[in-house]
Amino acid sequence: MLNVTDKARDQLKGLDVSGNNFLRLSVEEGGCSGMSYQAAIDNASTPLDVVLYKDEEITIISDPNSQQYLEGITIDYEDDLIKAGFRFLNPRAVKTCGCGGSFQV
Repeated sequence: MLNVTDKARDQLKGLDVSGNNFLRLSVEEGGCSGMSYQAAIDNASTPLDVVLYKDEEITIISDPNSQQYLEGITIDYEDDLIKAGFRFLNPRAVKTCGCGGSFQV
């Protein structure tokens, strides 16, 4: 499972991640630290998909290969003068890049 802060939930609802739509998260090789997070709004799941988070409005799923890297993360939303966007806080990451878009476990 993963955690979603209230700020991130509010932003996801604004992106139409509710009803039949859900957020699909995956992890791919890439970025300056070796692995990067990918996110997309989707409405078609597969039998192999894993539900990482579900509440009364929002569902977040992943493929089984990415699940191992996403377990235990917190999705937050940052909105300040310098940058705004979703942040993935991974307690198992031993290294992250400066922009926070990639990580290493």
